[in-house]
Amino acid sequence: MPNEALGLIEVKGFLGAVVAADTCLKAANVELIQCEVIKGGLTTVELTGDVGAVNAAIEAGKAATESLGCLVSSHVIARMSEETKSLFVPTEQEKEEVIQEISEVATITDSTEQKLREMKVIDLRKLAYTLDNVPIPKSKIKYANKEKLVHALKDIYGRSEN
Repeated sequence: MPNEALGLIEVKGFLGAVVAADTCLKAANVELIQCEVIKGGLTTVELTGDVGAVNAAIEAGKAATESLGCLVSSHVIARMSEETKSLFVPTEQEKEEVIQEISEVATITDSTEQKLREMKVIDLRKLAYTLDNVPIPKSKIKYANKEKLVHALKDIYGRSEN
């Protein structure tokens, strides 16, 4: 997507990260990449989407977190380069590696579930997007929590064992 942008909001504390992510996702059609926890109580909320949508989302997130007093900084990178994009968004090869890794442990349901639980939520979402038979609609995957994703993915691999 040529107009894809990266939006970053750095905040203090968990509350700031939740408010920033929630406000941004409600304000515009953007996708949450992840919330990266940094030392010292700092968290960076990472978003992607159309340039205009990311700008609108970041502005809304800034306003919400400023009122809480937890905003540290924010930035939007419009039309990010492929090298920059590779830092945040997995390539097709990386997606295939994740699928292959899970497929290798899918012979035993307990180890599959354990492997899924060890993964980050963002990686579970990326995996769910790549599969066709996930019981969660594609439009709802970005809102699914870890428990829901693990359950849905475990069901898929459990069915493939039978």
